[in-house]
Amino acid sequence: MIDNSYLSSLGSNCTGVCISSDGANTVSIGLGEEAKEVNADFQTAHAHYSLPISRTQKIKKFDQLAATWEHDNTLISSSQEMVLLPSYQEIIGMGEDAVPLILEELKNNPQHWFWALRSITGENPVSIEDRGDVKKMTESWLEWGRNSGYAC
Repeated sequence: MIDNSYLSSLGSNCTGVCISSDGANTVSIGLGEEAKEVNADFQTAHAHYSLPISRTQKIKKFDQLAATWEHDNTLISSSQEMVLLPSYQEIIGMGEDAVPLILEELKNNPQHWFWALRSITGENPVSIEDRGDVKKMTESWLEWGRNSGYAC
């Protein structure tokens, strides 16, 4: 373990690999130029890839995919063909992040989002007698969403 008084005497100037025992003070371990470059690249990559994807980015991605899906399915009458469109499949690929966005879209613009919701959640709140009735299917999924803690 590195003595904190020693760390304090070094200040925060760090080249190469920096070791910190308390988050504020660092020790620089001498490295060659190539190792310093590798370390700098690692620090940059780590900072970039450890950042969470913001909610705004997810919303933008969903909105773009939903608009593409809506455009691409305008001439399709089969719901089976609609759900096989790449944009719809990519929305399913967003996983749980897409659920509140799909529910919001379903609330504002009822469409065939049922397959995506079922695929992502593993749930199917639609009763057998309501299958095929988009209005009742929408109501069932929105009720499921509210009961599952989603704001819809």
